[in-house]
Amino acid sequence: MELNVKGHHYDAKIIQQALLLLIECGISFRGVEKVFELFNNYEEQATPSFSCVRKWLARIGIYELTKEKEYRDDWIFIVDLTLELGKQKALVILGVSQQHIEENVMKQKRGLAHEDVKIFGLEIMDSTKGEIIESKLEKISQKVGVPVQIVADNGSDLARGIKLYQQNHPDIIYTHDVTHAMALLLKYQLDSDERYQSFIQKCNISRQKLQQTDLSFLSPPTQRSQCRFFNVERLTNWGIKLLNSSPDTLIKLMPDSDPSLITQKIVDKLGWLVDYESDLIQWNQMVSLTRGVETQLKQSGISHKTLDFFEQNKVIFDDNSLQKLQQSILGYLSVQCRKIKNQSTFLATSDVIESLFGKYKQFSARCPFKEMGQMLLTICLSTMNLTTALIKNALETISFSDVEAWLSEVFGQSTLSKRKTLFSGDCDDIKSA
Repeated sequence: MELNVKGHHYDAKIIQQALLLLIECGISFRGVEKVFELFNNYEEQATPSFSCVRKWLARIGIYELTKEKEYRDDWIFIVDLTLELGKQKALVILGVSQQHIEENVMKQKRGLAHEDVKIFGLEIMDSTKGEIIESKLEKISQKVGVPVQIVADNGSDLARGIKLYQQNHPDIIYTHDVTHAMALLLKYQLDSDERYQSFIQKCNISRQKLQQTDLSFLSPPTQRSQCRFFNVERLTNWGIKLLNSSPDTLIKLMPDSDPSLITQKIVDKLGWLVDYESDLIQWNQMVSLTRGVETQLKQSGISHKTLDFFEQNKVIFDDNSLQKLQQSILGYLSVQCRKIKNQSTFLATSDVIESLFGKYKQFSARCPFKEMGQMLLTICLSTMNLTTALIKNALETISFSDVEAWLSEVFGQSTLSKRKTLFSGDCDDIKSA
């Protein structure tokens, strides 16, 4: 195959390698340049600059975002909003066909991978009112077809927009993502649990006391500030494993210390954990309940038979809290399953979009200002099979002037550009004026 790309010094193979280092390995733009520099020193070849790599990413991202997608009647939309500092949010709409879900994903009993989905929409929004989200969904539907299902979390604006959209398309199934749903059920259960709240406080205090000591390796795990009820599993596992640890093992991990002093230090710093032993077991059972539901639905999807499966396999608990959580889980499943009127299997989670956001945020964290911009296009590239043929076609189709036009239309002047203008020599002109 011809690898030369019209108008480019580097061929499609070099460009492919650069983009895979960026997307698959998470290396920065300058890091990619250094990798090529390191190996090209031995072969005396030219090294693509970091700015070249940045332009390749943008052009191929725009190509993927704007190219015509297949029109089908079995698309499943996966929808979510991502936020940076400032007033703007990005509405991301992914698509995967129900046929692909049933024939590939569910048969392999796995979750959706990045390459399973296609990017349908990347809309930058100053307002996320439901009416605006509805209009964005309608615009995408005109291009690819009305979906059979939409999967999203139950955020207020997003949910309102989807429900408004459903009014025009009543056959669409709106599924509340199981991961967020289970986290919310845990939240409702533990928010009012005084024992759990005091446990969290003591974990935070212990972490502060231990982090600068020889016992730092015993510290509670760092808690996520957002979606904090995803912390429950990490904290309960930490507490249970620590309580079950052999004193001899802990002593061996600190061979230079007096064994009697080690024991006393652990008792002084973490002895409070003993009072929570029965609570930890209960909270761990709660997590196991929710994780069991998540695993089943992520691997096998959701259908009209799902509720029957969990009803037949439910465990009888003596504990009131576990009984209450189990009933709440069955209530969630009942609501979601009632929406399914046929024998088909549908998607139950939007994890794939959360994963793509996580990858994007690894790149955006390196930007000098936390604002949305060109790096959002990494979401597009993360869903692509970056073959040399695709790269060649994309770069010969999309010019950098197309990228600049898109950036200007979508974002306007960036914060970094404004700052450069303000603090450059142009300021002298402002003063003299």
